[in-house]
Amino acid sequence: MSAREAKMGQPMYDVIFIDSQGDETPLAQHVSDRDDAAAVAKHEAAERGVGRMVLPGSSKLPNCVCVVPVVSEAA
Repeated sequence: MSAREAKMGQPMYDVIFIDSQGDETPLAQHVSDRDDAAAVAKHEAAERGVGRMVLPGSSKLPNCVCVVPVVSEAA
């Protein structure tokens, strides 16, 4: 872990569903492993018949299950 990561906390991922109106529903929060977050997104997107993507700061798209990078609180 870099000194910057130690200061800022560990990178984590939230998984959200954004419906056609732009409303967000949290599906998973503060998942520590990117692959686990992607697996949740893949499953939830298939259940809903929508797309999925990782959003490192890009605009949020409607009808999408998204993995959003977040930074946890430093311990």
